[in-house]
Amino acid sequence: MLSDPSAAVSKRRAVETESMMKRLFGFEKEDLSSWHRLVCLLNRPTDPASLGIFRFLFGMIMAIDITQERGLSHLDYKYLDGAPVCRFPLFSFLQPLPLDYMYLVYVVMLFGAVGIMLGCFYRLSCLMFISTYWYIFFLDKTAWNNHSYLYGLIGFQLTFMDANRYWSIDGLRNPQKKNSQVPLWNYTLLRFQIFIVYFIAGIKKLDADWVEGYSMSYLAHHWLFDPFRMILPNEMVSLLVVHGGGLCLDLSAGYLLFFDATRPFGIFFVSYFHCMNSQLFSIGMFAYTMLATSPLFCYPDWPRHFFARFPEILRPVLPLTNFGRHGECDIRDNKLKSIILTIQHSN
Repeated sequence: MLSDPSAAVSKRRAVETESMMKRLFGFEKEDLSSWHRLVCLLNRPTDPASLGIFRFLFGMIMAIDITQERGLSHLDYKYLDGAPVCRFPLFSFLQPLPLDYMYLVYVVMLFGAVGIMLGCFYRLSCLMFISTYWYIFFLDKTAWNNHSYLYGLIGFQLTFMDANRYWSIDGLRNPQKKNSQVPLWNYTLLRFQIFIVYFIAGIKKLDADWVEGYSMSYLAHHWLFDPFRMILPNEMVSLLVVHGGGLCLDLSAGYLLFFDATRPFGIFFVSYFHCMNSQLFSIGMFAYTMLATSPLFCYPDWPRHFFARFPEILRPVLPLTNFGRHGECDIRDNKLKSIILTIQHSN
């Protein structure tokens, strides 16, 4: 009996549609068809390389930030006896410790940041960092900033991730962890967090003052915009480049970074944007933190290809270039799949 040609065409189109979705989003639509499939997708074993590089960069940046914006370099002035303070609502009960103990709090936070960077006693280091970080954060409302809030959120999220499985001291101490794969949700959560940072910043720029070019018109006179002033007057540089460009970039950055076809453009524009911001504003390490997040949107194994290009003599001190092996993540994933299959058969 001959098969129905229309059915064959429909089936082929369905396969093509699925493969297109796989190429665009990295998963098939069937992966979202049920809660069980979604859980399997989020626990899919993934290369830990990119996450490990981000862990190292984030820890290093936080160690620098502690001495600068967190105030370790001027702690005696920051917590001077009798200095006026402004507390957060619901956290007015928090009080700074005596100065000697405040130094101890900062040292614990610094050790935590360095531990995150090195992947050394990773969970403990994360707890040391976020507990002291949030304590200091809630002590003084006047020091509040959006990016300070972001640092605490990322540190909190890293606590639950397996970011110490690549280029870490924990990996040297425990061969079972070294270079073993991590669940996909480790990347998904961080990517979603960074997407929210960009998109909400774009939403906030939709007010009339920003859209009409009044919020930061003075920036058009900065030397960074000299190339634009060669072809545009100051008023148009302010309206189109400073305000229009900032609005469009924030609204689109997350999407540009997500898709393979647009990612090179996204990385170029957000890198240019953050490098400019580092010169335009006194925002501490925020610009460099955002630069460190951009590679999270690339394929997770990009560090292996990158460091494989370095000379052999440097290999002992560089991150691993051989591809990861199956580790605990696979065991958990297999158990999860067996549980799901059992549930499906019972139904």
